[in-house]
Amino acid sequence: MKKRKIYSALAVSLGLALMSCSNKQSTQNTKVVYPTLLVANSGQIYNYNLESNKVTWQYTSKFDTAGNRNNFAIDGQQIFMPFESGKFISFDVATGKIIWKQEVFGNEDSPIGMSSDENDQAKMLNELKPLFMTKPLIDGENVVIASGGNPNSIQGSYLYNFNKKDGDRKWHCSLPRPFNAYAAVKYRDNYFINSAEYLEKISPNEGSSMSYGLFDGEDEVPGSNVAPNPKSQFERGIYCQMQTDGNSLFIGDEVGKFYCFQLDKTGSVKDGDIMDPKNTFIGNPKLFKWTFSDKDFTFQKNGITFLTDNALLVEMKTGTADKSCIFALNTDDGKVKWKKVVSGDIKNWALQGNLIVGSTADKIFWIDANGENYKEASVQTKPLSNIEVMNATNFIYLTTNGIEIFDTNLKKAKVIFKKQVAEREFDNYQVKFLKK
Repeated sequence: MKKRKIYSALAVSLGLALMSCSNKQSTQNTKVVYPTLLVANSGQIYNYNLESNKVTWQYTSKFDTAGNRNNFAIDGQQIFMPFESGKFISFDVATGKIIWKQEVFGNEDSPIGMSSDENDQAKMLNELKPLFMTKPLIDGENVVIASGGNPNSIQGSYLYNFNKKDGDRKWHCSLPRPFNAYAAVKYRDNYFINSAEYLEKISPNEGSSMSYGLFDGEDEVPGSNVAPNPKSQFERGIYCQMQTDGNSLFIGDEVGKFYCFQLDKTGSVKDGDIMDPKNTFIGNPKLFKWTFSDKDFTFQKNGITFLTDNALLVEMKTGTADKSCIFALNTDDGKVKWKKVVSGDIKNWALQGNLIVGSTADKIFWIDANGENYKEASVQTKPLSNIEVMNATNFIYLTTNGIEIFDTNLKKAKVIFKKQVAEREFDNYQVKFLKK
């Protein structure tokens, strides 16, 4: 693997990929006493009161002010926010009170202490970062999250399970690569995580790596000239948010090839032969119910995907990114139900109820979830964050000028909270609108 190239590509676009998460997390059970916008960027997270136009509370991680390529998740009254420095904190939505705090250093197999000197600690963390670069999965009382790490260090990366209520560690499981950029999914009663070109299956109770019936390869014998058999890995890095409808697992790779993978009810490949070297993702195409790729759109950058009742929504670009295309793929056979070509490089997009809303460098666009009624409008200041739908006529998002609201009738935007926001290549910008 060309680690430097892959890591650089992840660093540029990772934050965008995390808006979509395959687990059906919802904020419908989150109660607020005023319309609220949660904002995260540059190692900080804050609660903005849209009635009083004031920041209610704010937290800043002093080791992450240069950028934080992570996304928070919300469940009930708790926010779960990871930081590149290895902090993982749960906040109360309304007050910002820290409910619990955890921290990882990528050395679970041989724990070491951190320096009490703040400067030494900052130097050490900078050599280990990014220790997190992902989004948590909330699964009942479990908070599951993968750590990352500097690919040039000897540290490890892990899948962690924390207790949702108090943050206690239930277990951790070693992962094969530090390139763990996407939320885990729960499928066939196991956790699945895409770790670079590997698809890992983890048992939810013990936190141990499990086989799903494919050939696991053979280790290289020291001094032998015989190359080991390849392990069950994908041809390219599966840098994309996985999705599942309970029957299938939908996986995408970095060049825009998408796979529909099915396991039986026990979580294994039907009639899988673990002794057959051809029984791998690369060697056995019959493992997939269907695959999809497009001859014109061959570059998958932001890793964003969404799943509707019968369609997998994905986005790809041309090699020069002068055009982007959102595809709706039939989950049964992978055929295109509809597609919409958008001029320019789509920076961000999301499924918001029955509406898909996104942005390029110079415009905002929106389209019905069935691919109809496409509209767009030019904007003077491009959105840095995802775009949230407030109501039938207003969108809200973050720009370099602060928080802006876009009126779809007037096709104009106005700043409601002035705040200079630095546009950084290695940072993530996330907003979440909560209705009163």
